Formats: sequence, C-alpha cells, structure tokens
Amino acid sequence: MRTAAAIVLWLFIVVLTGCSDRGRLYGNIYEGLRVRDAYAHPSLEREPAERGMSYPEYEAERRKLLESDNRT
Repeated sequence: MRTAAAIVLWLFIVVLTGCSDRGRLYGNIYEGLRVRDAYAHPSLEREPAERGMSYPEYEAERRKLLESDNRT
C-alpha cells in the first residue's frame, strides 16, 4: 500500500512539475533550499549584507559568468 501511495505521489509531482515554468521551478527550489539552510543552521546568524542572494540575482550572476566564459 505504501508503494502505491508513493507512486501516486510521484506521478502527481511529475505532472505538476511538467505544468510549471522551469525558471519559476528552479527559483522555488533555490529559495526553499536557502530557507531550509537557515532553519537547519540557526546559530549562523547572518547580517543583512551577508545574506545569500535571491534567485533572480543568482541567475543574473550565473548568466554573466557564462557569457564571460563563452567570450574567452
């Protein structure tokens, strides 16, 4: 019975993932991991300037680095 429930849940997730925008999906995964990290390590108090970047900032930085790699 657990196997059947796991399969149904997996199929549900796959269908929902297929219906979403990839950029938004990756952004949500990134933000979720960032929040999970903050909850998992609460002793690491970060100052606002030291906080991690948001997903749009990360994506812009990544795109900039990829473009500079392609030029060289």
